[in-house]
Amino acid sequence: MFIPLSKLAHAALGYKSLQNDFFYVGKDTIETYGIEKQYLKPIFMLRDLDSTKYVQAPTPRLWLFHCQEEEHDLRGTGAYRYIQTMSERAATQRKQSGAIQTIREALELQGGQLWYAPKATAHHHHLWLRKAFDGVFAPFIFKKATLVDQRCNSLSPVEGVHQDSVAAAVTSTLFAYSLEINGSASMGAGALEAGTTRLRSFPVFDVRQLSAAERKTLKNLAQKVWDNEAPLNWTAAPDPCKHLRALDKWLLARAGNPIPLETLYGDLSSVCAERILVASDKTRTTKKHKNESIASVAKSIAETIARLLESRRFPEDFGALGIGHDVVSITASRESIRKIELHPFMHTADLTLRGDGSEPLFQASLDMHVAEAIVRALLAGRSSFVITNDAKVAAAAVDEYLNWFANIERRLEEGITNSALGTGYEEQLTVEVFKLLGINPLLTVKTLPQSIVLAR
Repeated sequence: MFIPLSKLAHAALGYKSLQNDFFYVGKDTIETYGIEKQYLKPIFMLRDLDSTKYVQAPTPRLWLFHCQEEEHDLRGTGAYRYIQTMSERAATQRKQSGAIQTIREALELQGGQLWYAPKATAHHHHLWLRKAFDGVFAPFIFKKATLVDQRCNSLSPVEGVHQDSVAAAVTSTLFAYSLEINGSASMGAGALEAGTTRLRSFPVFDVRQLSAAERKTLKNLAQKVWDNEAPLNWTAAPDPCKHLRALDKWLLARAGNPIPLETLYGDLSSVCAERILVASDKTRTTKKHKNESIASVAKSIAETIARLLESRRFPEDFGALGIGHDVVSITASRESIRKIELHPFMHTADLTLRGDGSEPLFQASLDMHVAEAIVRALLAGRSSFVITNDAKVAAAAVDEYLNWFANIERRLEEGITNSALGTGYEEQLTVEVFKLLGINPLLTVKTLPQSIVLAR
């Protein structure tokens, strides 16, 4: 009475955008650019879904920017303004030390005639499962077909199988047990992974063998669970309520009662708890040793690079940034700055430095090149300096500095490559070295973000 899930439903990975910062837009972004409704599709992340319920009815918080029209046909639209503005923004990078790309450059590498058009097809489904589980195995059920991000897998019934029958089968504790014993526990914090490909082979109750009357009974039993009970966390040794018990008991009876109901519940609960406990002990030990190693290696690399950074300070030692009668003076300790706001307009930019108080630490409308130089100096760890108000001099000095800093990055990469940690720790080491040096990783991005929040 048990068959691979693929015999009942098609399992598919949720939507994968390849560049969330561009394709996923919120209400503020939509209103700012006036993006038209026809270019937007509601999409839900895992955090938008309610783990305390089976049936989901979330309010959209994000929309997928879904435009497949040529640019010349979009002129004058909000979608066109959005595309033009975002094309030169820095793309999300997998590694801090990776080459900086614009969003357009990153998406062009993914192929397609239009760089801004979605690379994946947006499929909407009624039934979704998490890709990773702690102790809650319940499906997410939508009355209206919905688009969900890649942290979930969709389940759509094969021909001849009804949606409600699949939903009932994966709601049962029998399928939760199948997930537990077949999933991979290699993820962090003991999370159990059910990757899309492997999920298709997981055993599930064969609802195809039920008569029409039995399928109706199955739906009614499951509906009572969905309407009246909350999904269980099996790591907390729960006592299943009557409706889930009735569903499980009915399915076990149809399967020939291969295991007593209480044994099923007890085994699932104990295995879940053990998985989390083992992972917790392993994580504490491994994390302690890894953090100690990363900290030690990062300190050694940072000491070497620090000597190079001290040889030339930005802005004073590049071009003539600190020379001249018309200068801008900046005095704001890194500890006091919480946020940098840079809002460009034509060739100028409004620069604001904010602290914990309501009044800004610094605020001025400057030439874009001058404002950029100030921001990069702050990201480099400077707190008190004067800078020329000459746009050409500022632009030339920034270029010279970024070219010079590329040597620093190469030395950093060499230090990481030659370290005792080996591969796999490049990102953690880069972050730690920059932290020790007081450098923000955004220092060298091609296009500075409009808002930068500085960590304490």
